[in-house]
Amino acid sequence: MQGDKKIRWRWGMIAAVAITLLSLFPQFYLWGQRGRQWNGSQAFFYTDEPAYAAYVNALIAGRPRRNDPYTGRDDTAKAPLPESLFSIQFIPAYFIALPARVLGLSTATAFILVTPIVAFTTALTLFWLLALITDDARAAAAFVPLVLCVGLLVAGNGVVRPFFGQQATLVYLPFLRRYSPAVAFPCFLIFFAFVWRILTTTSRQRRLLDVLGAAAAFTVCLYGYFYLWTAALAWLALVASLWFAARPDEWRAGLRSIALLSAFISGASVPYLILVFRRAPTMDVAQALVRTHTPDIWRSIEGLALIIVTVALVAILAHRISRRDPRILFTLAFALLPFVLFNQQIITGRSLQPMHYEQFVVTYTTLIALALVVVWLRRGRVEQGPVGGLLLLTISLFGYGWGMGETWIATRRFAYVNSLRDEARPVGLRLRELAKPPVIDQQNPLEVVFAPNLGRSDNLPTTAPQAVLWAPHMFVFSGVSGTENKERFFQFLYFSGVRVEEFSHYENGFVKYAIFGWERANEKLTATFRPITAEEIANEAKNYADYIANFDSTRATRPTLTYLLLDANQPINLSNLERWYTRDNGERIGRYLLYRLTPRTAT
Repeated sequence: MQGDKKIRWRWGMIAAVAITLLSLFPQFYLWGQRGRQWNGSQAFFYTDEPAYAAYVNALIAGRPRRNDPYTGRDDTAKAPLPESLFSIQFIPAYFIALPARVLGLSTATAFILVTPIVAFTTALTLFWLLALITDDARAAAAFVPLVLCVGLLVAGNGVVRPFFGQQATLVYLPFLRRYSPAVAFPCFLIFFAFVWRILTTTSRQRRLLDVLGAAAAFTVCLYGYFYLWTAALAWLALVASLWFAARPDEWRAGLRSIALLSAFISGASVPYLILVFRRAPTMDVAQALVRTHTPDIWRSIEGLALIIVTVALVAILAHRISRRDPRILFTLAFALLPFVLFNQQIITGRSLQPMHYEQFVVTYTTLIALALVVVWLRRGRVEQGPVGGLLLLTISLFGYGWGMGETWIATRRFAYVNSLRDEARPVGLRLRELAKPPVIDQQNPLEVVFAPNLGRSDNLPTTAPQAVLWAPHMFVFSGVSGTENKERFFQFLYFSGVRVEEFSHYENGFVKYAIFGWERANEKLTATFRPITAEEIANEAKNYADYIANFDSTRATRPTLTYLLLDANQPINLSNLERWYTRDNGERIGRYLLYRLTPRTAT
């Protein structure tokens, strides 16, 4: 069998080093941009990364698995917290937090280190998978940059979007989003490799070891990232169906192996399901779970997958490749996966942000299918030898060159924001120095910081242990209900001096995300997008006006504010805040001013 042959790992090492260097470029750019003024922060590219970093920062500080870094509330016996997305998908977070705690690393340093580690591991794992299936180390290495770097292109994102009259989604290499899906992504690929070995090996002992390996890899995905484990499970079902249909004479051995793996997967899934059943009531809304049976068949990645399936079927009918060949069956499983993932709601009636499959999952599996098809067609027949060197060089240079271009553009686009984050980091470090032990009180468990700037408020918990009054990612944790999240947002606006007539235009319409949720404000999240109406906005503006009209000392101290963080370069009307709080003389930290607040005596 192909998987039993020796793999020339030097080709994989070359590909892995190349991808690792590419992954480090944004951080190198930040270092060069900040120079000696660099304060130790990591380069961010995804709006959700601050929430992941905040959760890891809380774990490094020794807080429990169920914690809310934005409200400061932790799970206790007297006041238990329900499960959140972060506490359910906990393996990657602990993978980062535990070594960081032992080594005394900050969250920022840990995140910086995670990127090259994941890039190297993912590239080497992908090489292993492709080398196992193709039995061609050079081809496997050449396709690594194509698979890992061209995902944005085939998904219709990145620099190609303006050609279709759409706003460009200029992000970094998607599989490197920290820590999800980054940390679990290599295990996603390892799962495929072990399933290949399970179905192609003749050794019972090795098959058992491979089943255990596949089960372990799946478990990491299960407690790592929803879209990885569901994709892995759907892919396994496709492989099993194709295998039994094309190789009916071998169904007994295949069935035993798949059944054993399924048993291990089922066992690992029981605790996961218990956690899911204990999730916070707000989790479904926060994650934009939609009930629908509407097909989703108009994505560009599905178009590419359809071409791959068609080419493979034509080649089979023309007898250029055998329908019984395991390599062809695996290729078809990878190519068919997008249709299953984007249309499973036809049967289940539930759709959960399918754009995440497109961005973080099926672009890679479809490109794996493309790589395999190119290998088979280039060979004509499998027995005719390896793919030509010039073609492989062209493929690898195109993939890597495209990745360099996307990385450069994304790096330049986020350079200013990343520089601001780094400039603000000393404030978080100072707040860490000033932090007091938390009081076991679920209404006011920690000192609370009011930072009128949304970016600063969202990023403070990645460094500082204090809670914040409100932040864009507060609703994704389990510490607040939907009602409290909305009230804290109104309080945030009130203390920021936002008038009723400015409500609907606050931060370029950010109020839509804050009040109505991401699924109503972002048409890309769901297949059944329902836009927010002007009437709904007007109604919420009235609710905000009523909130202001009835504001009192009780609302002003729920929660009680401890610090005020201001950007000295950005003027702000603090008359509403100063009606209820006094502030000290403050402390200058770079361009920022940090004040200690004291509630005024009620009159």
